[in-house]
Amino acid sequence: MNEHTFKTEEACMKSKRLRPILAALMLLFATSANAQTTETNSQLAGTSWQLVKFEGGDDTRLTPDDKGKYTIALANDDSVSVRIDCNHGHGIWKSSGPPQLEFGPLALTRAMCPAAPLTDRIPRDWQYVRSYILKDGHLFLSLMADAGIYEFEPMASESPSAAVTGTATYRERMALPPDAVFEATLEDVSKADAPAQAISRTRKEDPGNPPFAFEIPYNPPEIDPTHTYSVRARITSNNELLFTTTQNYPVLTGGNQNQVTLLLQRSRGAPAVSSTQETSISGLPATFVGTLPCADCPGIRYQLNLLADHTFISRTTYEDRNSSFREDGTWLLANDGKILVLQTQKHTRQQFALLNEQTLRQLDANAKQIESKLNYDLRRAPHFLPIEQPGHTSGQAALENTHWKLTRLGQTPLSDSPQQEPYVVLDPANQHVSGSGGCNRITGTYKLKGNELTFSRMVATMMACMQGMDTERKFLKTLGDVTSWKITGHTLQMFDDNQNAIAEFEAVQTR
Repeated sequence: MNEHTFKTEEACMKSKRLRPILAALMLLFATSANAQTTETNSQLAGTSWQLVKFEGGDDTRLTPDDKGKYTIALANDDSVSVRIDCNHGHGIWKSSGPPQLEFGPLALTRAMCPAAPLTDRIPRDWQYVRSYILKDGHLFLSLMADAGIYEFEPMASESPSAAVTGTATYRERMALPPDAVFEATLEDVSKADAPAQAISRTRKEDPGNPPFAFEIPYNPPEIDPTHTYSVRARITSNNELLFTTTQNYPVLTGGNQNQVTLLLQRSRGAPAVSSTQETSISGLPATFVGTLPCADCPGIRYQLNLLADHTFISRTTYEDRNSSFREDGTWLLANDGKILVLQTQKHTRQQFALLNEQTLRQLDANAKQIESKLNYDLRRAPHFLPIEQPGHTSGQAALENTHWKLTRLGQTPLSDSPQQEPYVVLDPANQHVSGSGGCNRITGTYKLKGNELTFSRMVATMMACMQGMDTERKFLKTLGDVTSWKITGHTLQMFDDNQNAIAEFEAVQTR
């Protein structure tokens, strides 16, 4: 017997071991079909399943360490949503009736999941599913050529396995009435010509003082990776709208994460909301400095700049190390103005007791005093001290003849990218603006009068890039909405006619 004949016979033997299982299942189905000849694929439509195990024709047996990581949801419109470990996918399914079942091509995200046999195998086997059986409440999917069987059990729809988390705040120094209600909604906003579809929502009565932390649970199989999702929030009182989001906050798909920071705007015509009896911080912008304790270094030099628009910039420097980093975010006064809350763009919080206008004292994570003889105080500096970026000189950058690198669009920070960075340079000689959208060169004109600024006749070259095109389109649209500007140190903010900060830049170099 030659080697080829041996391998062929071995494969046949393994296939024969699997056939009794298939035969038993097919017999079970035939019995059921005789009793109920009107079965259609409706028995699968609208069902969701999680993987129990896989048994292959070569005696392979694979079981998931977490059943919730491998799921399928068969929708009534013949679409199917799947989760394969840390990736989500979408496709179509078709069945002319039991036991036939086939899946179309699977569009799957490409996150780097930990190595696992099932994670690699399921996408390969997807196209070879040819039939199914329902037995004892479980779903069995059979591969062609007796290659194997996937066994699934029903997925508990009442316990979603994921959530969008975030915080929401507003800039006004106002306390909400006791009957206020905060509501955040996860929506499918894919169709521009149709109302947004609510996927899930969360609701808090009497939410207290901002920032409001929230969590919106959702069922991953319901998320289509080809769709666009966004979070919307609002605050109402006695059915009157007080605050609401006024821009898009994308999440989940298209490279967006499941965390978001929302800025709510006060609704026009909203009833008056009582202001807090807060200790004021006058004379903004203001700088607070101090050396805080460090577990493994002599101390941490900390500088905090509070700006009048309720944003902040901080710099932390570790003594005895060449280590310093900068953070920014929003600030507000809580607990009747006794506590300063800093909310960073990375969803972390710091809290300080406002002892008086000249002194801040760092608090622990529960907003309690730190019991220690060490110094946890920051003192107000006599003058405002801009926090410089590496390579910058001291002082404030000029609006014109400065290379302004785009760092934020609306509330969305721009991540570092190997592509060309978006930027603008304003030339006062001919009121000309030039720069890059991240892919194409952009040019246009601008008008400047005091703090008023407008852009017009903005055009771009027509080159197509693999990345950054969506950001470039949003950038050009945003420039068209600019009406005013403000510079703090080496940070430029541009505002629309509602005084919303719609773009933020960093001065990279001065020409």
